[in-house]
Amino acid sequence: MPPCRSLKYWRDNSSANREFAVTTRDISPLTRLVARIDRTRGSEDPDLIRSGFPSIDRVIGGGFRRGDLIVLGGDDGAGTSALALGIALRCAKRALLCTGEMPVERVYERALAIAARVSLDALRHGVVEDTERTRLSAATVTLRDYAPVVERLTQRGLADVAGALDSLPDASLVIVDGLEALLEHGQQREESLAWIVLTLKRLALERHVALVVVSHLPTLDRQRANRRPRLTDFGVFGAIGTHADVVLGLYREDLYDSDLGVAGATELIVLKQREGPLGYADLYYFAKWLRFEDVLDPDR
Repeated sequence: MPPCRSLKYWRDNSSANREFAVTTRDISPLTRLVARIDRTRGSEDPDLIRSGFPSIDRVIGGGFRRGDLIVLGGDDGAGTSALALGIALRCAKRALLCTGEMPVERVYERALAIAARVSLDALRHGVVEDTERTRLSAATVTLRDYAPVVERLTQRGLADVAGALDSLPDASLVIVDGLEALLEHGQQREESLAWIVLTLKRLALERHVALVVVSHLPTLDRQRANRRPRLTDFGVFGAIGTHADVVLGLYREDLYDSDLGVAGATELIVLKQREGPLGYADLYYFAKWLRFEDVLDPDR
């Protein structure tokens, strides 16, 4: 059967021919795309990875997509690491979390606090109420099966992320916390980080994963009237605005003015979306549990 058949032929013909179109190398990419759309009609897109926060998924077109680089940034103390861990915990498929922020054991400690709604102080001092102990037991059982695989970032930079992916080849969501931890000793900060951003994008494409990177905002002006994150606040010579597919900014007003009565209220702002519009999602942050919840669709 010649590869120049029309798209209508391949759409209207049997499922066997559609499979043939996908697996035959000399069929055009457009034909393979149409065949994939036919196969996934009425079912979940295999390239889509839901964040577990319905409001976030709505503003980013249904969820994260394999092959995309997603950058999550916020001011110090905004909770970017906590949100990244919350996404890893809620993701339907087991995630890979590479951390340069804390020891592996502390990540799991935070995961338990988030999942069980128990404060870190209570966990560390072993002082929990009966209801909290019940939640801890249930969360522990759940985390054994669904907790992200956590790997520590050392001084090898990007090689650590590639090595972690080698050890978990079926990972679909990879979280790197944070971007600055990928700097190797002696590297020039801005130039090296710009190159790292480009390399992470290439890695997301090559490994066919959604890659979420947590970043600080080195050029954020805390004296300006509107301190919501902007693309320019990420620095690194604009590399994040250029190479990332989705850029998210986390903003909490109570970081700057605790007298406004908005403690915990959080905006997750879509600063860039290569294949969709800008917007924002409303979240709420329970600081004592390090836990974010969706305002419109709370408590999952």
